[in-house]
Amino acid sequence: MTVSVGGGIWWALLLAAVALAVAIGAARAPMERRWGGASPCRFRRRFLAGLAGLSVAWLCIYKVLLWAVTDYPFFFWNELPLQPCNVVALLSVPAALLQGRTARPLRAFCFYGGIVFSLAAMALPVEGFYDIPLLSVNAIGFYGFHGLVLVVAVSLASWDLYRPSFGDTPGVLLQLTLLGGAVHLVNLLLRATVFPQASYFYTCGLEGNPVLEWLLELIPVYFLFELPLLLLMALFCGCITLLWRLGRRLLSTRLPAL
Repeated sequence: MTVSVGGGIWWALLLAAVALAVAIGAARAPMERRWGGASPCRFRRRFLAGLAGLSVAWLCIYKVLLWAVTDYPFFFWNELPLQPCNVVALLSVPAALLQGRTARPLRAFCFYGGIVFSLAAMALPVEGFYDIPLLSVNAIGFYGFHGLVLVVAVSLASWDLYRPSFGDTPGVLLQLTLLGGAVHLVNLLLRATVFPQASYFYTCGLEGNPVLEWLLELIPVYFLFELPLLLLMALFCGCITLLWRLGRRLLSTRLPAL
């Protein structure tokens, strides 16, 4: 069995991730009653930090297995944790643990970024991650990791650590721009030294991706050519927020503002 985008196995993996996110959300109340004690908020933070830590551990083990047991063309400087989903996974741990005003912007970024980036990665996988055997290291690592990123992102809201809001969109876009700019500087350094093809965050393009190739033709300047995607990200943030609020109304639930 192979995993092909849009195929039956691909849909099964995507639905499995969604089902896991729903199950974890539904398990919140009974888990809080059993283990939350006098501080359910602390329990929620620790649980989600552990879940986020699991996604980071999955990523690390996956990278080691790619290096050790497959014929994948592993190159250290091409495997740094600087792709969008890698960054979201790493930031999700402090996002879960932090409290106060500093927590909300980071949680917003991990919530919206985790959902959008993980789904985009699974829908538009790079070379080497489409039409691959289901039980291969590539498939288990790639789809397992991005599925966990999606689960953690949704759980930030379903476990009441973050309440989606239209007002958070500008902050998410600002964080994304700053991160992209910082990563682009890393790309420039790598391209000038050890890795001429470096393109983390795809700030230097991505061969085979029709959207990025078209944008680079339209705006032939590295990093800047991605800025129009902020409009698309804003649209996704709005749609996610709207869907979340509609879901709350349908389920007749009330999420306290944090």
